[in-house]
Amino acid sequence: MIAIAALFLVCLAYVQANPDGAPSTACAAIAPQHGVSSQPLANSSYSLNVSQLTATGGYTPGRTYTLVLTGGASQYKGLLVQGRRGTTPVGSFAAGNLVKPACSNTAVTHIDRSLKNNVPLIWTAPAAGTGSVVFSYAVVVQNNATGSIYYATL
Repeated sequence: MIAIAALFLVCLAYVQANPDGAPSTACAAIAPQHGVSSQPLANSSYSLNVSQLTATGGYTPGRTYTLVLTGGASQYKGLLVQGRRGTTPVGSFAAGNLVKPACSNTAVTHIDRSLKNNVPLIWTAPAAGTGSVVFSYAVVVQNNATGSIYYATL
């Protein structure tokens, strides 16, 4: 079976965010175009959890999975999530509560900047033979006149 992994780096920057989702220019880097400086990974409470994986931690091609972006006790305002094989987007996302497809349906982003946590994301696995998938994501935590804080995988 094909393993699914999620990695993340922590980044801090000053920005003005997009209230209705990440722009298409954010797709290549899975970053909200903020200009970043890395922060220690230990500072992040955010994780992407995938339900219904196989016993070996893989996926079944074509099957729909629920991913949940959680911050524990922390909430977030924005998100951008995409499954990748190397730098190639794989699989597709569907619209849901508080989210909409982005990047030609290969990613999902927020529809507004309301506070959120534990948002379910519906992902359809790619075709057989695709290989391992790594989920890249960005989470916008703060966006105001003093700056923006976000966490990103790339």
